[in-house]
Amino acid sequence: MNSKEIRKSFLDFFKSKNHPVINSSPLIPYGDPSLLFTGAGMVQFKPYYLGLKDDLKRAASCQKCFRTTDIDNVGKTIRHLTFFEMLGNFSFGDYFKEESLKWGYEYLTEIAAIDPRKLYFSVYKGGVAPKDEEAINIWKKILPSKLHSHIFEMGEDNFWSMGDSGPSGPCSEIYYDRGEEFAHKGCAGPSCECDRYIEIWNHVFTQFDKQGDGSFKPLPKKNIDTGMGLERLCFIVENKFSPFETSLFFPIVKKFISDNYKYFSNDYKFISDLIDKSLDSYSYYKNIKSKNGFELFIPALRVISDHIRGAIFLISEGVLPSNEGRGYILRRLIRRAVRYSMLVGVKESYIHKLIEPVCEIFGDVYPQVVDNKEHIKETIKYEEDGFLNTIENGEVYINELLEKGKISGEDAFRIYETYGFPYELIKEIASKKGIIISDEEFNVAKKKAQGISRKWKGEGKDISIFHKINSKFKKTEFLGYERQKSASKLEAIVLDNGDEVKELNEGYAWLVFDRTPFYAESGGQVADSGLIFDGDKIVAKVLDVQKPFDDVFYHRVKVNSKIYRERDYELLVDFYRRKKIEANHTATHLINAALKKVFGNSSVQAGSLVNDEKFRFDYTITKTPSAKELMEVEKIANDAILEGYKVYKEERPLSDAKKLGAVMLPGEKYSDPSRFVLINHDGFNDLERYSLELCGGTHVNDLKDVFRVKILKDSSVSRGIRRIEGVSGYSLIEWYEKRNVVIDRIMDDFGWAENEILDRILKLNEEIKMLKSRMRNLTLPSNSDESYETADGIKIVFVKIPDSDIKIIRNIADKKKSTVSKAFIFVYSIDENGKIIFAISKSDDNPLSVKNFFEKIKNIGLKAGGRDDFIQGGGVISGGDLKGKIKEILK
Repeated sequence: MNSKEIRKSFLDFFKSKNHPVINSSPLIPYGDPSLLFTGAGMVQFKPYYLGLKDDLKRAASCQKCFRTTDIDNVGKTIRHLTFFEMLGNFSFGDYFKEESLKWGYEYLTEIAAIDPRKLYFSVYKGGVAPKDEEAINIWKKILPSKLHSHIFEMGEDNFWSMGDSGPSGPCSEIYYDRGEEFAHKGCAGPSCECDRYIEIWNHVFTQFDKQGDGSFKPLPKKNIDTGMGLERLCFIVENKFSPFETSLFFPIVKKFISDNYKYFSNDYKFISDLIDKSLDSYSYYKNIKSKNGFELFIPALRVISDHIRGAIFLISEGVLPSNEGRGYILRRLIRRAVRYSMLVGVKESYIHKLIEPVCEIFGDVYPQVVDNKEHIKETIKYEEDGFLNTIENGEVYINELLEKGKISGEDAFRIYETYGFPYELIKEIASKKGIIISDEEFNVAKKKAQGISRKWKGEGKDISIFHKINSKFKKTEFLGYERQKSASKLEAIVLDNGDEVKELNEGYAWLVFDRTPFYAESGGQVADSGLIFDGDKIVAKVLDVQKPFDDVFYHRVKVNSKIYRERDYELLVDFYRRKKIEANHTATHLINAALKKVFGNSSVQAGSLVNDEKFRFDYTITKTPSAKELMEVEKIANDAILEGYKVYKEERPLSDAKKLGAVMLPGEKYSDPSRFVLINHDGFNDLERYSLELCGGTHVNDLKDVFRVKILKDSSVSRGIRRIEGVSGYSLIEWYEKRNVVIDRIMDDFGWAENEILDRILKLNEEIKMLKSRMRNLTLPSNSDESYETADGIKIVFVKIPDSDIKIIRNIADKKKSTVSKAFIFVYSIDENGKIIFAISKSDDNPLSVKNFFEKIKNIGLKAGGRDDFIQGGGVISGGDLKGKIKEILK
């Protein structure tokens, strides 16, 4: 079986065991700000483990995963990967250990056809919790007696817990024995870290509730969480040396070698046999370990093939290279892959071309990779090109530091900031020379430069209080698409500490209703605001609405009159504010479509914010758009309004998105069915359209309510991402009104006619620029400094100031003395006829007299007066060569 067949066989197997097969969730965890990336199959099932949802009792999945902790180890071992797929089966209070272990053994030996004699089985030997006798007995029941010796006990590595308290339980892991030839000297069995025993499948038995005092109580509902890396299973089933020769990696490796063979030195030519002769990878690697170049070339292939997979999947989910958060991880992947590509001889931009085999490997399973192919390719190439422009100079600088035997944390930050080397890559290069870089020094330098220390802190608002209460409430019925008011029952009053009360006289709280017309903040659109009535009386103001788990709406309110749980109230949305938000949201759809028409489909939405004042739209682009191009984007959006298009909203099966060519945000998790927002004349019966997107936000019904779209600003967010800020609808009318107030004020204060304002301002701006330029010349003379050292070790620092006067020269001479050491400072201004004005000062550590110094040089045409530490004067220098004449005298 190849990887596609193995993946399918696993899911089919558990489907036959009555497990619903759940599609992989995105790599970017939806609604979980505590995680940078999805790192395990159970992440999307957290609400079931926490009791927040109960519509599933069991499930199976193949989950896309990404682990950042393994980046630096990729290439060094066969175990470490960044992006990988996790096969798993899960039980939420349904079946337990016996079924899970029995099915695990059955799948591996009967479906995957693995020799049972090569399998080993770990169980928890006890320690913080009792020994797992139950798992031992189950394995003895499952296994033939001759394999009972393959059951072995492990300690804390075979016990899982969430922390000091909460759900926990023992594990049982299944290992594969590759044979003695892979064992290190002194290998002690499956617990050894050598490459002989490879962990395939971990079964976690969540059966305890750990108490604060360290004791354990049985959980009322016991859960199963298992995980098996597809890449590891493939290299065993496909009988390969490592995951990198399997059908999940080898097409990437093969293309890299085939395309770049011409660049390889003779030390790397041995690799061609693996491609040309299709050799068995076991025998091949055994025979080439002694070859020159093996220690560099094989790790390089592993780094490149792993990192390009990870980079492609991250970009397919909307991540873009940057210097923080997820974008920084992506940048590390691309730049580390580029550097290893260069190390084996490839000197040009190439890594982006590896998207072709990645699409072949994953296209039918994860179609978003193919759907976003051009955008992904362009993003990687843009990042590659940027790094290649600086990498050579950066490596020269690093090598200079390595020759000195030290790279300080400040040096590392300079390399990171100036040449774009990820810090971890700098550390990796240094460690190969035995040099350790101080993380503390690096962070101090970074904090000093940036003002803050950038680290991942998640996104959004604090939703911790909702975790413990969400499961108590039924799903809130959202009515806001059709209406702006409703009669609703108040089901809960939740205080900021998470406590529920039956009534509240006044103050702030979170309210839960059975149904609501209020839109909850999501998809870049802010929440509605409004009022809550009890009859004709206003009892509370709605300030915010959140839905942290996508089902229960929490209304943030300020209560000003007593409210009671279980009572009916009338909820009223601020209609005028909603209308402004709707216009701005629809405007982002107009802008998105217009950008694609001007720049092509590689322009992808990278974020947005929609409120009642303006809209903000981030998009990908590999250049700075011209003013003409932005005018064209605005014109296309406004032409759609003039065309008289309507806006149609309809819930449809998610599968229709691809059929209809709907625009979807990379990495976004969409419900099924999903809400389609279409802009055209005749609705979904007409395939002709201006725009079609999947979107859960609120929108106008007719583009005439958008009125007009105005782009106020286009700016850079980071490399490859730009941001448009604009207004529309009522917000635009208000913007024009404010603008007119400013224009009227200018006309009144300056007495200008309206048609004169622009020319007058441009003229003033030119005058200001000229004055600023002169001020810079007067106050920033360091660019014209020149030093000359005399025989007695004292420097003369010459500072020439063009078109200056004696007050400015005297001021600069006085300030400059604190910036130099053991020096005279000679500040002067000289015209084309040799007429000069000057001042001479000295640094505090200069023991010589300024007067005595002047006596030596005055005969060149200078006159002056002053003190031992400062003089000023003037004169005429014949020929104008002041510095040359002074140097000649002091020889």
